[in-house]
Parts: sequence; C-alpha cells; structure tokens
Amino acid sequence: MADTYTHKDLAKICGVSETTIKSYRRKFPGFIPVLTRGKPIRFKSEASNVCLKIRDCFDKGMSVNETHKTLKENFKEETSSSSRRTPSASAPSGVSQEYMEKFFETAGQMMQGMAALATAQAKAGQRLEKVEATLGKLVEIETRNSETFSQLLTHIQAPASEIPPTSSQPEAGASSPEKKVRARKIVNVRSSEGDVKSYSIEKNENKDEANAGLERPSDAFLNTPIVIRNDQGEFLGVPGRLSLSGFIEILVREAEEGGASLSSWARRDEAWVFTMKMPGGDSHGLFFTSTTTPKGNLVVLLDRLDVNEKETSPQFLQEFFRQVKDKI
Repeated sequence: MADTYTHKDLAKICGVSETTIKSYRRKFPGFIPVLTRGKPIRFKSEASNVCLKIRDCFDKGMSVNETHKTLKENFKEETSSSSRRTPSASAPSGVSQEYMEKFFETAGQMMQGMAALATAQAKAGQRLEKVEATLGKLVEIETRNSETFSQLLTHIQAPASEIPPTSSQPEAGASSPEKKVRARKIVNVRSSEGDVKSYSIEKNENKDEANAGLERPSDAFLNTPIVIRNDQGEFLGVPGRLSLSGFIEILVREAEEGGASLSSWARRDEAWVFTMKMPGGDSHGLFFTSTTTPKGNLVVLLDRLDVNEKETSPQFLQEFFRQVKDKI
C-alpha cells in the first residue's frame, strides 16, 4: 500500500529497532496516526516524520514531556484516544457527571504532583553526578600522586647503608689521585609500622619517557557519557548514554579486526588524547575533554580528530562519530 508504513518500515527509516518504534507509539499515541489495525498495523505517511522528530529529541537528551511539547508545536495530535476517557462516556450509572469531573480533576493534580516529583529526582540526580565528577577528579589527583611515588621508588639505586665512603685521609708523604664522587640525593621513607629507611636516588634524564605509557584517564572520566557537537553547537549523544569507555571499546575492537598495531592515552593540555596506529601506517588521534551541557549534565566531548597529526574538519569528525555510533 503506497505511502503507508508498518512498524518495520518506520524502524528502517529512523535507524532504530521495531521495539523502539513501539515505545514511541506508547509514549505519544496521539501523534502517530494509524491507518489500518489489521496485521500488520499500518500507519499514515506522516508517521515517518513524527518518528524521526521523536528520535532526534531523544538523541538530544530531551525528556518525554519536552518531546511531547515539541511534537505539539510541529504536528497535530489526534484526540480520539483521549475522548474515550471523558466523564460522560465512562461514568457508571448512578454517579453524577459533576462527581466524575471532580474525580478526574483530582487525578490530574496527582499526576502533576508525580511529574514534579520526577523533576525533583532528576535535579537531584544531576547534583549527584556533579558530586561524583568532583570525587572522580580527586581520585585522579590521588592516582597521579601514587604514580609519582611509584616512579620515585623505581629509580632507587641502593640503600644509603651500602653507599661506599666518599673520601679518606691519605697517608703522610703519599699522593693519591683525586676521587670523583657522584652526587646522590638521600630520601627517607617511613613505613606504616614507623620504621624509617633511607634511599639514594639519581636524576633520570629520560623522565618523560619513563612516564610515557603510565598515563590513563580516571574511571570517572571513562564512565562519563560521550557526546559531540553538531554544526548548530548542539550536544548529540548516543542512545543509552554510551560512556567513553564503551566508545573506545568499539574503536579498539574494529581496529584490531582490521589489524591495528598500537593504541595509547596521553594528556595534552586540558584534553585526553587516544591515539591508534592503523594497519596502513596512519595514526588517528581523538581529543576528549570534560564539559557540561546547558542542562547541567556532565559529559565527555569528542571535539577533535587528527589523522597523521593533522586536524580534520568538523564534518569529517561528525561522519566518523556517526559511523562508530552505527556499529553499536
């Protein structure tokens, strides 16, 4: 039948599952017009535009109420489903219409109270996310301090008690060549039992190389939802609030299947950079930064992609993000 769609047709148009289309219909029954109720159910042609708008709203992180308001501004809502719930049609015998109107008014107030409670819970969740983000930063700082202390211990050469004397008094009338003493720094480390041990440390000129490979984002950073900005500056995420670690897992899996040889993290200014060596010898560098959406949600923003250390265009970055998103 021309210009009509089934659940399967709408799922293919929107790039989602049939289950998702059915959930759209449950949440917004008045906006997805049904043409026939046989099997399979068929929908009018305008149902495709409605489903696409619902998908875009959810991709932007909008709530059901916000999405309903957007649909009402762009599409006509059928009232046939709501008309069946009018007091006159559903009032039992012996019950006045005035009583039923009062009943539905009270029920509406209860629903509004529940909606306000849900909003308060959402705001509390946002505040909790901010607290978790702060704790994550504290954990990251503590991890860096632990790594610094571990690096210090790896450069220990010998206990101070084993260091040979640096000079001795020569015998009268005897000449001895001047001994060159290599300067060492003595560090005292107190254990949890109260014992004190002394260690001598030499300067490591290749400190940057020693630190290479030890850098890694904190678990809080890796578990934060990932987003990207479109040309209008809007934040676009992944359905299900995919975390950065899940996004990296998809990248690594696809790269390993293609024969990629190496991947690593590095800190560059305020960004974490994930670099992958591809089979053809090219390198991909993805820049991730922590930011907050206009609604106060803490997210990780993919804001730059370098190929062979050359920054690509925003359009290239958006297409790369879309291709990874399609592999979920």
